[in-house]
Amino acid sequence: MKTNMYTHIKTFLILFALIVQWHEGKSVTNGSNLSFSINCPPNVYVSCKDEIWNLSMYGNATYSVGYHTYSAGSPVVKYYLNSCNAGYITRTWTVEDPYWQWQSCTQTIYVSSGGQGGPVIEWPEDINLTGCNPETNPYKLPAPNNYPRWNDSECSMLGKSYSDMLFTVNSQCKKIMRTWKILDWCNYSPSAGYGIYTKVQFIYIINSTPPAITCPAEITVNATNCKNGVLVAQSLYVDPSVCGGDFVITNNSPYATSKGNNISGTYPIGTTKVTYSVKYGCNDFKTCTTNVVVKNASKPTPYCTWQLSTALMGVDTDNDGKVDDGMVEIWAKDLDKGSFSSCGYGPLKYSFGKDVTKTSKVFTCENIGKNLVEMWVTDTKGAQNYCLVELYIQNNGANIPDCHSTPVTPVDPVYSQKGNVLTLTDTPVKGADITLKYKDPVITYTSTFDTTETLQLDSFINLSGYKLYRYVLVKKITEHRDSTLTFITRKVKTDANGKYLIDSIAVHNKAVTISATYTDDVRKNIDNKDVELLTKFLLGEVTFSSYHQYLASDINEDGKIDVEDQNILMSFVTGQIQTLPGSHQWYLLDKKATFAKPEDVLTGPLPFNVNLDSIKLINPAVDFIAIKKGNISIDPNSLLNANVENRTTVLSQDIVKAYPNPFIDQITFSLNTSHEGQARLYLYNSNGQEIRNMSFAVAKGDNEINVGLNDDIYGLVMYRWTIGDKQYSGILSKIK
Repeated sequence: MKTNMYTHIKTFLILFALIVQWHEGKSVTNGSNLSFSINCPPNVYVSCKDEIWNLSMYGNATYSVGYHTYSAGSPVVKYYLNSCNAGYITRTWTVEDPYWQWQSCTQTIYVSSGGQGGPVIEWPEDINLTGCNPETNPYKLPAPNNYPRWNDSECSMLGKSYSDMLFTVNSQCKKIMRTWKILDWCNYSPSAGYGIYTKVQFIYIINSTPPAITCPAEITVNATNCKNGVLVAQSLYVDPSVCGGDFVITNNSPYATSKGNNISGTYPIGTTKVTYSVKYGCNDFKTCTTNVVVKNASKPTPYCTWQLSTALMGVDTDNDGKVDDGMVEIWAKDLDKGSFSSCGYGPLKYSFGKDVTKTSKVFTCENIGKNLVEMWVTDTKGAQNYCLVELYIQNNGANIPDCHSTPVTPVDPVYSQKGNVLTLTDTPVKGADITLKYKDPVITYTSTFDTTETLQLDSFINLSGYKLYRYVLVKKITEHRDSTLTFITRKVKTDANGKYLIDSIAVHNKAVTISATYTDDVRKNIDNKDVELLTKFLLGEVTFSSYHQYLASDINEDGKIDVEDQNILMSFVTGQIQTLPGSHQWYLLDKKATFAKPEDVLTGPLPFNVNLDSIKLINPAVDFIAIKKGNISIDPNSLLNANVENRTTVLSQDIVKAYPNPFIDQITFSLNTSHEGQARLYLYNSNGQEIRNMSFAVAKGDNEINVGLNDDIYGLVMYRWTIGDKQYSGILSKIK
C-alpha cells in the first residue's frame, strides 16, 4: 500500500510539473524534458569534542525537479570511528527521480582526535599515616588520598598506574614517594612528549606511640678522692616492642664518657641531673631524668689516745663536809691526737657518738675500771668516723668511800656476711673461694705507757671553814703511740650446700668488696652435647635465652661467638687439646647482675665483685651465679629444650639414632620407618659443605646402616636423612 501511495505522489508531481511548463509556454511532450538533481551538504571537518551524534547541524540534502527543490529526507548515517572517537562519518541520502531511477549523494564528516589542552585530573592528596606498618595500598586509603579522578571525555581514553619509592629514616619514620602516571591513549605521542601526565604523591608513615622507658630515679656512687666518683651505669632500657625498637638515645650529661644510652663517667661530688632523650617516630622525643648523686666517702681520719687513765674527783653531794661520790668530766676533743680530714673539710668537730652536740661525758663511780668509748670526728661535709679509746677510771686520789663500778656483762654485736654460690639450675658449688677485702686500709695503733708518781699540793675547806692543804700522790701516764696501715682480707670456702659464712667481722663500718673463684676438673660437665648445642646456635637452629650460655660459648674469650669457638670446643671434647684457652675456667658473677640483652655479657664489664659500703648486723646475702666455660648445656642431665628456643620443628627424636658418637672411621645409623622405600643420607662438614650423598633401600620397621668415612675427614660432621617427605638431622663427632 505504501508503494502505491508513493507512486501516486510521484505521478502527481510529474503532472504538476508538466502543467507548470504548459502555463509557461513550454511544451512537454514526454518526461525527457523534465530536469532532476540531488544536492548534498558539503563535507566538514570537526573535532571529537564537537557534536558528532546530532548531525543535522552540518546540513541536510535536497533534490530539485525542474525549478522546485524538496527535502531529501533522512540520510543513512554510518560511523567509522576508533576507540578515541576519531575517524569519519558518512551521511547518504537516496531519492528516486521522475524517471524511476534512484539517485544518491553522500556527505563525509571528518572527525579528528585533536583538541586543545589535556584532561582535567584530580590527583591524590598527600597523607600522613600513623603506626609501624600501616596499609599503604591505594585500595585501603580513603578518598581523596587513594586514586586520581577525572571527567570522562569523548576525545580521550585514560589509564592510570603508579610506582613507589620507599625512603626509610628509621623503623618509625618512613616516606613513600608515589609517582602516579596517567596515559591518554588517544593523544599519546612519545616523540612529541604529550599524552602522558605525572604527579608525585607523598605518603608519610610516622609512629606516634612513644616507647616505654625504664629510667632510674637516682643513682648513688661514692667519691673517695675528695673530688669525684666513677659511675658504671647500666645502659638505658627502652622497650623494643614499639616498631622494632630502633631508637636514637642521647643524654645531656657533661660528665658521661659517651652521649648515647649509657651515662657512665666520672662525676663530681654533689647531685648531677641527667636527662635521657629517646628519639622516636619522625623527630619526636620522649625524655626521662635521673639524678646522679656522688657522696663524699672520704671520711675524716681519727687519731685518738689509745688508752687513758684518769682519777675521779671527790664530790660532797649532800653538803655534809664529807666526800661521798666522785666524778670527772672528759671532753671528746681532749682524746684527739691529730685527727684530720684528707679533703680539707675542717674544722673538725669531736663528740662521743654520732650526735655532734655530745662533746663531753661525765664519768662517776659506776664507771670505775675500763671503759671503751668512741671518739667521733665529723667534718664540715657531715662525714664521720671514729676511733676507740680505753678509758680507765680510777679511785686512787680522792679516796672516795664505797666507790666501785656496777658489774655489767658486755654484749658485743657479732657482724657477719653470708651468701650462696649456685649454678643456673641451683646446683650448689662446693669449695668455691670467697674473698672479703676492705677497700681502704685499717689503721691499728700500738701504744706503750710510762707511769710516774708525783706529789701535788691539794687544798680543801674543813667543817670549821678553814682552808687546809695536803699533798696527794698523783700518777702521771705518758703514752707512746705508733700506727700501722693494714689491708684486711678474709677468705672462706663454700660448704656442700654452696653456702658460705664470714663471721666475727671486727671492722664493720668500712667499705668492702666480695668476690668468688672456683676451679674443678676441666672436663667435668663438658661433652659432645655442648658441641652440638653450639653448632646449632651457629647454624641458626637455636637461640640462647640467657646471658649464661652466651658467656659459656665464648671459648677463646674474644667477645664473640663464631666457628673458632666451635673448633676449639670440638678439639677439647675429642681430646685433641687438654685445656681451653683464656683466663677463666669458671665465671662466678654477682647473681643480681642483669643485662639489657643477653649478648651484652660478651662486651660489657663482668660483675665479678660485689661492693658494700659497710657490714651491717642484718646484711642481705651476697649470692654468686657460677658459669663454666664450655658447659653450654649448663649442667649434666639438664634438658636442652629448657635452655634454648628451638627454631625448627623436631619431627621425631627416636626414628633415627647414630652410634657410636664420637666415632673413628665408621658410624651406624638405626632407622625405624613406617614404610619401605628409598632413604637418602647427606653428610656435611663444619663449613656446611656436602661431603657425602648416598641412597639406601630401607624396609618397614628397624634398619641398620653402616657408613664409613675416610681418614682425611674429622671433626664435626652434620647429617640429614630424607625419608619420604620427612627429614631428620643431627651432629656427629669424628675423631682420629
